[in-house]
Order: sequence, then structure tokens, then C-alpha cells
Amino acid sequence: MDKCNGNKWIKTLILTVVMIFVMSLTGCKDTKIEEKKIKDLDYTVLGENEIPMELKQIIEENKHNVAKTTYVDMGELYIIICYGDQPTTGYSIEVNELYETKNTIAIKTTLKGPSKSEEVLNMITSPYIVVKLENMEKTVVYK
Repeated sequence: MDKCNGNKWIKTLILTVVMIFVMSLTGCKDTKIEEKKIKDLDYTVLGENEIPMELKQIIEENKHNVAKTTYVDMGELYIIICYGDQPTTGYSIEVNELYETKNTIAIKTTLKGPSKSEEVLNMITSPYIVVKLENMEKTVVYK
């Protein structure tokens, strides 16, 4: 190998290494997709008598554990959030946010314990909430 071809080979090798390094800096960025709220959604919190039978069975199987799931039936989306077993009566669940983004439905709930003035019974309860809204065929994200 003559000196001229050797220098050309080294330059090509260095250029290739530099290109790979530059591409690795730009191509491997950690991109976090933050979806912006489009609008709040109309929903109904269902009472015990309003829950479809098939859904009651799913709830019964999951209510003793922390669980989040969805159920779709006849154009309606049901979001079920179970907070697992609690030591007393008096717990409730509040829907803090329920909104649509470009690709998802976002929901945030809070488990509220009994108030200090409330009389409670020392017995295991399993609070859950069922939220019904129009099915939009989007993934539900739990905040």
C-alpha cells in the first residue's frame, strides 16, 4: 500500500467514525411525548344498580386488589378503578380529571378516606369506581 492510499484510508475511517458519533448524538435522543389536553369529557359515575352484569363480574374478581381496566359495550366505554381492600368503611373516590388528548383519554382519581367526624365501622371494604363515557377508541391513561 502506498502512502497516498494509506492516508485516504485513514481519512475515510476517521470520517466514518465522526459520522457515526454525530448520528448517535442526534438519533438516540430520549423523546418523551407529552400529549396536551384537547377538552374535558362528559362522563357518568355509575351506581351499583347501573353497572352491566358482565362488568359486575369483572369488578368482583378485581376489587380486592388495586386494579385499573376498561370495558367496552354498545358504543360505551367503562373505566373501572379499584383501590383494593381498605380497613374501614367511609372511603370514596373522586374523579379529579377526565379529558381527551390527541391519542388518549386521561383520567385521574383520588381515594378519599373517611372524614374525622364520620362514624366508621372496622370492616374491610373494597372501594371502586365505574366511569361511563362515549367510546372514542383511544387508549386510557391513568394519571
